[in-house]
Amino acid sequence: MGIVIIIALSAAVCILAAKLFSLESRIRSVSKQLDDPGRTLITTPLSGDELEAVVKKINLLIGNGRKAKIEVRREQAALRQAIADISHDIRTPLTSVVGYLQLAEREDAQTNIGIALERARYCSSLVNDFFELSVIDSKGCAPDMERIDVNDLLCELILANFPHFEAKGITPHFADSGKPVYAHADRKMLTRVIQNLISNGIRHGSDRLCFALTACTADAAVQISVSNPISPITEREIDSEKLFDRFYRAGQSRTAGGAGIGLYICKQFVEVMDGDISASVRNGVLTVTVTLGMDDGRNDSNV
Repeated sequence: MGIVIIIALSAAVCILAAKLFSLESRIRSVSKQLDDPGRTLITTPLSGDELEAVVKKINLLIGNGRKAKIEVRREQAALRQAIADISHDIRTPLTSVVGYLQLAEREDAQTNIGIALERARYCSSLVNDFFELSVIDSKGCAPDMERIDVNDLLCELILANFPHFEAKGITPHFADSGKPVYAHADRKMLTRVIQNLISNGIRHGSDRLCFALTACTADAAVQISVSNPISPITEREIDSEKLFDRFYRAGQSRTAGGAGIGLYICKQFVEVMDGDISASVRNGVLTVTVTLGMDDGRNDSNV
């Protein structure tokens, strides 16, 4: 009986030793693969043990790291291209400013100075956009939420932009109900969002710019929609899912000017105000919709 026990124990020890040797061998193999910089994924014979689970987690980390590197390279390439585009966008009007000011010294000063002023204002707008972008990306914008009559604000901004509508031959359409529609938002941010949507419609649209304001009591939400016709070429090229990406511009839109950050700024501001912004393209019309929380006068900030 004792011999049988000794044999059984010896067999168990041999099996355990074999498993330990196999495990040690597999661990050395994993370690060697980890030291190989060109290795894609770690492999190990399937055993259903903890080492296999660890290897799966390592492969998951490797995969996530690879995706992160690809994303970083993509963002770096986009940033380099954006810097080149921005440099071009600023250099061109600045060159025009210098040229027209030089002409103003010799010829029709009033006309040339007017054109130079227009170019200088465009440069100023770009610089302001980049400054605002830097503030947003550094997480430096905090909303000062209050009760805002969106109907009144829309009317105010439409009237303020009337000279620009006339210059582009665009007719604004807004059915002013005369009744206040209150949203809980930051006044400066919301003003900038609506102004950016108007500027985008003037720059890339034609013929008309339509505004819609809806108060949904059931959802306690206020929706602001701005719609403008777009060309068939732009409709084919535009990607509504990327429209709010930083520096995104549809292929032909570069000719219309702008740095491609206006709608990105809109998205950041709207989200900071706990709202939502979306875009859709249908039947040759681009519609951007901003959704904000309704303010019924019972918010803590208004008490």
